[in-house]
Amino acid sequence: MSKTTPPDGLIELIEALLLVQRRPLTLSELQQAVGGETPPALLEAALLALQQRYAQHRYINLRQSGSQTQPQWQLVADQSLAPYLAGQTDIKPAKLSRAAHEILALIAWRQPITRGEIEAVRGVAVNTGIIRQLTERGWVQSLGLRDSPGRPEQFGTTPAFLQDFGLPSLEALPDFEQFAGRGDIDV
Repeated sequence: MSKTTPPDGLIELIEALLLVQRRPLTLSELQQAVGGETPPALLEAALLALQQRYAQHRYINLRQSGSQTQPQWQLVADQSLAPYLAGQTDIKPAKLSRAAHEILALIAWRQPITRGEIEAVRGVAVNTGIIRQLTERGWVQSLGLRDSPGRPEQFGTTPAFLQDFGLPSLEALPDFEQFAGRGDIDV
């Protein structure tokens, strides 16, 4: 982010825009919302100032998600408040089976991955309903057909996966072998 000083009121305006949205906003969406004339460097400076403001003993965080080329920002409650906020919203958390969690983890770590490769790792057939459920939630998408015999469909995660799991990028995932070595996942 830039070290340019944002004009008076820009930080507060961006804060208000982020407060009223239920989804993260990109830099271009913020630029359009403030009139379209504000240079990206000033928006980035305002976001940095806002991030520093919230870093000082607040229970709200400015979270960046999305890709490096298309970052998004959203104001979120601090994780320490989760027990108090549970059940206080009309949005129900996603309930996934253990199999769905395993499949989502494999797709995230090993993408692009085919159904056959998932089955080889898990040792059981992949229920098509699980792939459909993950796709409907917007976390998994088809990446096309692999150029190999049978032309199997390949799967990968979406920007919504990164956003919903609070990840700035796939590189923020823990190392698969290190994670698997803790006994949290059976490989």
